[in-house]
Amino acid sequence: MQKRLLSTALLPLLAVMAMPAQAVDLTWSGFGTFGYARSDQSFNYQRFISDDGTLKRDTVLGAQVDARFSQEWSATVQAKAAPSDHSDSQWQASVAWAFLSWRPSDDWLIRAGKIRLPMMLNTENSDVGATYDFARLPLEVYSIAPTTDVIGVSISKTWLGDSFDWTAEAYTGETSTYWRYYGRDRTMDKANSPGSWFLPIDMKSSGLVLTARSFEHTFRIGYHEGQASRPGEKTGAGFEYLNPPGVYLLSSGGVDKLRVPIVTLGASVSLPVEFRLTGEYAQAKVESASRGLSRWGAYLALTKRIGAWTPYVSYAKTKSTDEALGLYQRINANAGVVPAPLRNSQTLMADITAPYDQSTIALGTSFAVSPKSLIKTEISRVRTGVASSFIDAPAGGDSGNRHINIFSLSYSFSF
Repeated sequence: MQKRLLSTALLPLLAVMAMPAQAVDLTWSGFGTFGYARSDQSFNYQRFISDDGTLKRDTVLGAQVDARFSQEWSATVQAKAAPSDHSDSQWQASVAWAFLSWRPSDDWLIRAGKIRLPMMLNTENSDVGATYDFARLPLEVYSIAPTTDVIGVSISKTWLGDSFDWTAEAYTGETSTYWRYYGRDRTMDKANSPGSWFLPIDMKSSGLVLTARSFEHTFRIGYHEGQASRPGEKTGAGFEYLNPPGVYLLSSGGVDKLRVPIVTLGASVSLPVEFRLTGEYAQAKVESASRGLSRWGAYLALTKRIGAWTPYVSYAKTKSTDEALGLYQRINANAGVVPAPLRNSQTLMADITAPYDQSTIALGTSFAVSPKSLIKTEISRVRTGVASSFIDAPAGGDSGNRHINIFSLSYSFSF
């Protein structure tokens, strides 16, 4: 399926190449971020951040070509290089965008190909760090959707008003992606080897998003209906408790497709004296063994522009349902009472629940080197409650009740 989807996404590029050179107006652009992050803990946070320091968490490079065939027709292709979405040790070059656009009138826009979904306020420009002041977008919110890219169609309609311009966008599409798991004592396939593994997932997603935007303020609300499936396998299985021997195991069965509804809300409001208040909220529901993916996330950030500087303070939080966190606690506690040969299997079952319960407070600033380049620095403190799957907990340890201090420094540019 991945090859078929990639071929479909490249159709706009083939259309560009097939047009006579004199009929196409080409515009080239690029972007990138070189980012360094370091924590005060030996275990990895957000896949890469530890006391060893890393360039992998935030570094990304990309290039884009826009081809205009006429007033109504255009095509966009964007490629990027970033850490792999299915390996913690590799980098990956991929086609991020590849779509054909048709604008039959000023207020209608239809796109077909590989598109970025209009989820949160900065989802569509999340790779272009020069377009926002945060050192990194709050993962508590921006990680809730299983994927933000699909190969499909979007249709948007804009209404111009006296105070706000309103845009309604509907989309539908599908993609193949991966979901990362981490076993602190073992992986799914290797009984004595802790580490990560990546589960392939086929996603279909449709949604409707309404955005109101003025020169100073932006408001957005969206509903997204996803369907997740495993290639050639059932999904959505839960847990069962076998006594004896007194262990939790994945139950058999499942469904062909798993429904994943997501609600998103966002607002960015300009305040007096160059202050800006931005807040976003997202909630997803997943009925499977990974019940921790049923969670909400939110953040609130206050920024102030002072010449070339934009200091900010933000607070973000995400939490799985009480039922999911309770299930994690029961299975995790069971690992401490079963015989030693069964212990690793129980911590694995607990990790598969994918629990989230954490908050982050961040203090940082950006400095505008030019209108299209920023230097950013941030100090943040992460606190976890019951557990957090953003942490690769050390063998024999836990991700709950942790405090992590992180220093980040990056340079973002576009041209």
